[in-house]
Amino acid sequence: MKERVISAFVVMGVIGSIVILSLFFPICIDIFVALVCSAAVFEFCKAVKTLKIIPISFPSIAFAVIYPMLVSFGVSYIMCYVYMIIMLSVIVFCHTKISFKDFAYTFSMTVIITISLTSIVLLKQVDLTHSTMFLVMSMATPWLGDAGAYFVGVLAGKHKLCPNISPKKTIEGAVGGVIICIITSCTALLIFELVIYRDMKINYINAALISFIGALLSIIGDLSFSVIKRSYAVKDYGDLIPGHGGILDRFDSVIFFAPFLYIISGYLPIIVK
Repeated sequence: MKERVISAFVVMGVIGSIVILSLFFPICIDIFVALVCSAAVFEFCKAVKTLKIIPISFPSIAFAVIYPMLVSFGVSYIMCYVYMIIMLSVIVFCHTKISFKDFAYTFSMTVIITISLTSIVLLKQVDLTHSTMFLVMSMATPWLGDAGAYFVGVLAGKHKLCPNISPKKTIEGAVGGVIICIITSCTALLIFELVIYRDMKINYINAALISFIGALLSIIGDLSFSVIKRSYAVKDYGDLIPGHGGILDRFDSVIFFAPFLYIISGYLPIIVK
């Protein structure tokens, strides 16, 4: 518990620094997402034992770095096409050495991880003025739900949620996590409204609804990536963050929530105009 809490504060400090920098240099969001995507794909390849298969792991990690950095320039379709051609060419010329299973796992999950997390960059394009708020919300909403579920589960958890996938998760923790997520997310938006963007007005009904759905999505995201870990008998995707695992262990729920936030912001605007 102590190690987990200390690591959480360190991560918050790093994210806080990025948030502050992004207020003045929005390009920091692109760089941050690129680093997270490449680290997540690296950890996934390592977990499923394809990292040493250079013809498929190297293009995948390269795509994870390049895509978030250049998507703002409107070349995302070209980049996806180039990555697809490279990977399919590899499976053609190296089919005797590389199994289709390894290719399929690496290719599909690289696309899912990278394109989903790049939604954070796309949110910046939707509203550049308030891009920092969307950066915080895209990560804080699922993380707050996860943290709330963890602490409520430790204190009051009795009924297992998915014992075959994640034995420690409880129904009580999930419910508590959703409630805490809504409260803390709306509180964070209130701080943005009163302190950072004083000319901005928040629609808290929409924000609460998005937080509610986001908390549920974060649970599904966490469980889905836990299934992959169990399939390969891996406890964590990495050990970069003591007590939490790797980058992918922290961002698995963000992978589910960030695209949702990007899509839903056009239908349930958080900012009142």
